Amino acid sequence: MRNSVIVAIGLLLSNPLLAAPADEPQWPHEVECRKWANVPIPARDAGNAPQQCDAQALYDRRDFAAARQCAYREHDKGVLMMLYANGEGVVRNIPLAKRFACEFESAPAEVSGRLEHLDAIASGKDRKPMDICDDITSGMMIGYCATREGDAMRAQRETRWTSLQSSWSPAQRGALAEMRKAAKTYFDSVSREETDMSGTARGMMAENAYDALDKALLADVEHFEHGKFPNARAQDFAVADRTLNITYKKVLARLAKSDGPYGTVTADGVRTTQRLWLGYRDAWVRFAAARYPAVPADAWRAWLTRDRNGALLDIISD
Repeated sequence: MRNSVIVAIGLLLSNPLLAAPADEPQWPHEVECRKWANVPIPARDAGNAPQQCDAQALYDRRDFAAARQCAYREHDKGVLMMLYANGEGVVRNIPLAKRFACEFESAPAEVSGRLEHLDAIASGKDRKPMDICDDITSGMMIGYCATREGDAMRAQRETRWTSLQSSWSPAQRGALAEMRKAAKTYFDSVSREETDMSGTARGMMAENAYDALDKALLADVEHFEHGKFPNARAQDFAVADRTLNITYKKVLARLAKSDGPYGTVTADGVRTTQRLWLGYRDAWVRFAAARYPAVPADAWRAWLTRDRNGALLDIISD
């Protein structure tokens, strides 16, 4: 039974380098990787993970046993490399870590960098824990690592959100939940539709755009909880609204020109995001009425409208 499990795992985690035709040009790391292609996988390490587990999330929570079992189930070679490189929940196994470093789909320079990194760990020159994001060179991995870091930061912010509303009424918590739902939809659209997604680092650009808005939202509410409200009055809304309409039309006109330097940002994308922003603004005003009733609704609208006007101007700033 034990041998059959090893064979099954080996088939699931087989090294694609073994299938490369002998007469094809090889990257330097491919020659090195062939040395580690048949390093045995301990059957006892596979375990029995539940379906739809998230190995990276489990790893980041330092639940290494569950992360290992999930990584074997989901074929997450990056997590397996880290576990065996660092000896986290398993006996450190540098040869097996090298096998997974080779099998993790990456740019050639990244594979070479990880193999050199593992050599430094084996020799004792590097005593720090190894991470999948340590040796990245490609836009794809830059985006992946930005998303991973963003997930960790959002988890920390979620703890702050929970603490923030601990003494609120159920109605106030409900209004916040609806506002944050609308905010997420709007922020997602900004990251996709109003961020230039040209180039291989587009994942990082989208992540950064979303994260900036998400951080600012929490920071704003934390300020308001201390009575530090926006410098806007109800009577400011009419002017702010007219200004926004002028800016919006200007942005659409500029984006309609095919020779504009705005990459993937389009007029249609801005229209979509603008509609979602209106829903976000309305949800914010409802939340503010529940939590900060002393501030007039149009004062909140003026503040939000000014902010949106600045965001639209940023799209076409040269």
